[in-house]
Amino acid sequence: MMTLVLNDSTQKQYEQYHLYPERGLLNDPNGLVYFKGKYHVFYQWNPNECDHSQKYWGHFISDDLKHWVRLDAALAPSEMEDAGGVYSGSAFVKDEKLYLFYTGNRRDENGKSIASTQMLAASEDGIDFKKLGSIFDHPTGYTKDVRDPMVWQGKNGHYYLILGARPNNNIGDIIIYESTDFLKWRFRGSLIEGELQNVRGYMLECPNLIKVDGKDVLIFSPQGLAADQANHRYENIYNTGYVVGKFNEETAHFEAETNFKELDQGFEFYAPQTMQLENGRQIMWGWAGIMPPEREQTLPTIESKNWAHVLTVPRELHIIDDELIQTAIPEILEVKEIKNVTDMQSLGVGQYLINTQDNWKLHFGMDMTLERLGQSLILSRRQWDNNIVEERVAIGQHDNILMIVDHDIIEVFTDDGKQVMTARYF
Repeated sequence: MMTLVLNDSTQKQYEQYHLYPERGLLNDPNGLVYFKGKYHVFYQWNPNECDHSQKYWGHFISDDLKHWVRLDAALAPSEMEDAGGVYSGSAFVKDEKLYLFYTGNRRDENGKSIASTQMLAASEDGIDFKKLGSIFDHPTGYTKDVRDPMVWQGKNGHYYLILGARPNNNIGDIIIYESTDFLKWRFRGSLIEGELQNVRGYMLECPNLIKVDGKDVLIFSPQGLAADQANHRYENIYNTGYVVGKFNEETAHFEAETNFKELDQGFEFYAPQTMQLENGRQIMWGWAGIMPPEREQTLPTIESKNWAHVLTVPRELHIIDDELIQTAIPEILEVKEIKNVTDMQSLGVGQYLINTQDNWKLHFGMDMTLERLGQSLILSRRQWDNNIVEERVAIGQHDNILMIVDHDIIEVFTDDGKQVMTARYF
């Protein structure tokens, strides 16, 4: 069981395995990093309202990836460039300091976003941060929607920074900058020029370019893809997926070698970010909260508990035959094996392993079911905002399934880790 040590010891713990805010709204995981013996998970946070009107960086830390402490906000709006919100970004460790790259947001008097600025903050201890200001001018040819910086150091010693972007032609892009000294950044253009034309939509958010088992993997979240119900793809409001390929440090270009594949087949998964551990393991968290605005506004946790959304459990990533494999990290697992699913009708909070070739159907609360029919795994949910029943389907091998069931979220790992289904339920 994940243990969350609350600031207020009298407050009830609402989730057993998932990180959630003390109050207000949580969204994107940010700045995932291991620094000076601690694991840090930052996250987009509005501490004052259960909406997206303001953004801070909330902060969790852990010694072991299982027991977590919730800290005060690491970053808050304070400068002209980020007065409208401290938006998503990443972390980088250099010279015993922790640097946070983030997007500052500006709004007009009516609350409408009007500008974005890429910014930097630094800390000696990973707790208290000093803002260092903007790092470069806004690129020409792009709308205000340029955000979510992710930084790494190449084999050549240079530093690279990528951003999700919406060009003036409204075809989503990922752009890249390069630096030799961590101070001056040179614009290199589009990371994916000529690539991935069918999955760009109008905006690409939260790009991550990482190494997994020696392979370059580009993860991003397109906005504006048309639903493909016949193939059970792109059925949520926005989507997240990956491609495997090769990054060329000299040309600053990523060449895709596989098609884009969604990371999660369920209802709620978006804006993931990864943390590389000292032993090379790549661990990913996602935001389990992307949903239509009218659904979000009626979340049961808002009325009863004054908070909204959770992060997924941390998932370890591997590559097999150019497919990304996701597994819940062993540090959090306490699994109970179910040997006869046909005798069970419902499951409560817990972690379960189903190992059978039989078909079966399980209930989660009153409004959600999970059914295995041969190679189809069908997640069905009556939506709480409109009472319409919707389905999500994963096609594959479902003889071995891990389910992590919390108070208002389930995560289902199936098809030998090739597919995961995340869904909220109440």
